[in-house]
This record gives sequence, C-alpha cells and structure tokens, in this order.
Amino acid sequence: MSNLDRKWILHDECPEGVRNKLGRWRDETVLQQLFWNRNINNEADAMKFVLHQISHDTDPYLLIDMTKAVERIFDAIDNKELIVIYGDYDVDGVTATTVLKEGLDMYGADSLMFIPDRNREGYGIHSHVIKQFVEQGVKLIVSVDCGVTAIDEVDFANKSGIDTIITDHHQISDDMPQAYAIINPNRSDCNYPDKNLVGVGLAYKLVEALVIKRTPYKNNVELDDLLQLVALGTVADLGVLRGENRVMVNNGLKNINKKPRLGIKTLLESAYKKGDVSTDTIGFQLGPRINAAGRMGDPSVALNLMISDNESEAVTISQVLEKYNRDRQKITREMTKQAVDLCKFDTGKQEPYVLLIESPGFHKGLVGLIASRLCEYYYRPTIIGHRVDGFITASARSIKEFNIIESLEQCSHLFERYGGHPLAAGLTMSESKWASFVSLFEEIAKKQLEGLDLRPVLHIDCEVNGLDLTSRLTKQLEFFEPIGNGNNRPLFVWYGANVVTKKQVGQDKSHIKLMLDDGAGVILDAIGFGLGYKIDDLGSTIDLVFSLEINEWNGKKSRQLNLQDLRPHGV
Repeated sequence: MSNLDRKWILHDECPEGVRNKLGRWRDETVLQQLFWNRNINNEADAMKFVLHQISHDTDPYLLIDMTKAVERIFDAIDNKELIVIYGDYDVDGVTATTVLKEGLDMYGADSLMFIPDRNREGYGIHSHVIKQFVEQGVKLIVSVDCGVTAIDEVDFANKSGIDTIITDHHQISDDMPQAYAIINPNRSDCNYPDKNLVGVGLAYKLVEALVIKRTPYKNNVELDDLLQLVALGTVADLGVLRGENRVMVNNGLKNINKKPRLGIKTLLESAYKKGDVSTDTIGFQLGPRINAAGRMGDPSVALNLMISDNESEAVTISQVLEKYNRDRQKITREMTKQAVDLCKFDTGKQEPYVLLIESPGFHKGLVGLIASRLCEYYYRPTIIGHRVDGFITASARSIKEFNIIESLEQCSHLFERYGGHPLAAGLTMSESKWASFVSLFEEIAKKQLEGLDLRPVLHIDCEVNGLDLTSRLTKQLEFFEPIGNGNNRPLFVWYGANVVTKKQVGQDKSHIKLMLDDGAGVILDAIGFGLGYKIDDLGSTIDLVFSLEINEWNGKKSRQLNLQDLRPHGV
C-alpha cells in the first residue's frame, strides 16, 4: 500500500427519487447508496444485479466474424486439417487456450496448443513460429488473447497457406491484420453489447458458438465446467466485473466451490487454501501461481496443469508452480528495492510525472509486477524495462489520469512493437532509442499531468458509524459479489471512531491492529495492512476508511474492518 497521502472522495448522496425507486430496501439507506453508486437506479435493475442476471443479449453470433470463424473451424475439422491454438503466457492466455482446446476436442479436432515463451519469443504471434507450423502441416491458426497487432505475421501466414482466426480483447485500430476472421468486441464495426470480455471470455464465446451450430461428438466436456477457467482468467486479467463478465465469474466460482477441476483442486491444495474460493483467492493465490510459470520458467507447465486429468501429474505440477511462485516472490522483493533506488523519487524535490527505469539486471518476466508496484506506491505512470542483446523490453502501468496506450502511440516510431490498454501496456525498442524515448515521453507526461493533484484516491461509498456495521449489513454486502475491477468492494468512512487499543503487528511491524468501540459497547476488530507507520499519529479518536468483511480464523467467522487509510479525527 502506498505511503503517499490519499485523497478521500465521498460519493454524492443518493437522491430521494432514486431511493423511492429502490423501495424494496426503503429502510436500508446504506444499501440504497451502494446501488446508486454503481448506477443501479431502480428495483428491477437491482434485482438483476443481486440475482446475477444479464440485461443484454449474449448470443455469440452477435460478435462480428463469429459465423465465418465457426464455419472455417468446422471445415478444418471435417477435412482433418491441423489446427493450432496460439495463446499467451499469462493466466488469461493459458485458460483461454485450455477452453478452446477442450472445445475443439469435443468435435474430435486435430489440434495443437502453442504458448510463446516470455523470454524466447515474447508476447504475440511471430513469423518464425509460423514457419515451424508450416513444417508441421498446420492449415489453421486460432489465436486467443493475442493477434490484433500481428499485421505482418498474418500476412506471412497467408502467403504460407495458413488461415488465421484471431480472437483477442485488446484495443484494436482500423488498420487490422488481413486475417480470415477477427473476433474482438472492441472492433469499431462490432455491435456486441458487452465490450469487456477478456481473452478467455472470447474463447468461451467461440466454443459456445460451436455448440450452438453443431452438437458435439463427445459429451465429456460441460460448458459450465469451462466457466471455472473463465473465472480464473477474467479475474486474473482484471476484467471488468459487470455485465456478462460478472455473471460468468459468479457461475465459475460456484462450480469451483462445488467441484473444482483437477488442476484447480491441486493448486489450491499446494497453496494450503481451505474454505470458499473467491475473487480474492484467484487474485492473490491461484493467479500468481499460474502466472509464475510464464514469468519464471515454462508457461506450458501451467497449461499442462489446466488440461491434466491425472491426479498424480497434477499434484507434481502444482508443486512445481509453488516453487516457481516462491522464487518469483524472492526476486520481486529484490527487484522492487533496486527499482526504488533507481527511480530517485524524492518528495522533497520536484517530483517526476512519469517513472522510466531500465536495467540489464531486471528479470524480464517480472518487470510488469515491478511497474505495478511502483505505479501504486508513487501514483505515477511507470515503465520498467529489461535490457538484453541491444533491445529493451518493457512493461508499462498507469493511473487513471494518463492513458498509457494513447501516449505510447505518440512514440510508436521508436518501437519495434507495442500494445495494450489505457492502464497497462508492453513495448520493445532498440537500446539506442531509449534516451530519445525518455525525453519524448517525459514531455508527453508533463503536458498531460502538470498541475494535477497526483495522489492515489479512495472513492468512498458512504459515511457510516459503528452502529451501522451490523451483521445484517455484512450479509447484504454479499449482494455485490463477486468483487473486482469495475465492481469494487464497498468502502465506508467512519468519522470519530473511538479507539480501545492499538498496536503494530506483523514480522516487521508494518501493519496496524485496532479494537474500536461501535458506540454501544461492542468491540470491532480492525486491521490495516501496511499502515503500521501511522500508529504514532493516532489518538483516542480517529477517522478511517475501510471495507467490512468476514474474517475466518480457526473455523470461526467474525466481522472485521479492513482499513484502507486512517488519520487523527478532524485532520
């Protein structure tokens, strides 16, 4: 958590007219406010949200080029052509590859899976890999979670007699590859109502379209089972958890908690995770372990786990991923310290508008993680690069005030390749062009960010007091699950809370634990991770921003305030 002062921004109060339209909960003012904050303004929409119902048509054939893609795939299956599923090495790419592989297997397709090595090939489709496909007799490539920028590579595939179907959710320009079909809801000519599907979601929609068109030959794969993979990939890729994504993730989590797929089951066991699996479980336990394969070793290890139906094999692979993850954690700590030293961010001087750091000592597979940490810590757009063999491969992370991909487009003449989203991107350039890039990008950042209050923001749903924090409210907060990007965990502010006890906890005393009086003599526990440094500033009365959660310890459940920030009352 950042040590920078945070801005507390309290949401506008729910209008009386909207409260009347949410009359089912007329006595639940906090709940009404939470609905209003999420643009849920009437009882009908609120019930759809609570019941995880989708308001729009989800027919996969509304995705442009879906019909062409399905027909070409069935043509390949019927003619026994070799199909390659070309994926990516992150969780979204691995799960998307698995989903499509199992979907094609339902029809007895002759198919192979390929995931590029982060260190050897890097992200995306590559011509030298296509050459290998030509030698293998491949006739059709179906990409998942990549491909929209592979203009030259698709041209090479076309000249080599290989058709390409691209399924990708990344931002796409009107200058598209000349592929046989391109399935991407962000195409300007695509009318699919939900633009937030990630790579695994699109792979699932493709399988769904296949099943609608033709009954599978093999019935050993259930679409509901594939939703477990959709949940993993969507949450790990920070897909927006509204609309179709939220419903698919909810159903996937239900299936995981009912009967997890073998690979998920053994991965949970290796992480010593007990109890229900939530989006937090995916984000903090499952996702990092799957990603560790691509970051620290061979991404096919994670892929093999996802498709495994042999328990002994799955246990062994899960143990390998556990080791990868421990190694990743150790190196990440070392790299973070090095990057902090290199960035020379000194709050006593003119603070930079952007952090641009490269080093041959950085692990290529971890630069994205380091960029994310520094971006969060300093609240600045951050680009971390790994230098080797005359090239710099970098990951970029940004803040909401700065569209990183649009800004990188202004420097595109300096790059070998680049791509991404408004908040995250990747790029590769010649080492000789780094200085020019730094100069240009710092100027771009200054023009956009100069004069802005660059502090991390806590968007607070509503003000409460201790007496509002009932077991009933805690239960009602389950309405908003699954929690994640675009459907954030509700945050509350409590002004003037009475502190009963306070202490620093954790091995390095970096966390703070409080006991608070709710105003009626009931003691509430509160924990603030990374907030231990604030303890000396706190008196007997404080203001705090927090989420209300259930803490489970030794089989017992209790309410707990998860502190996001705190300060002396009235400051």
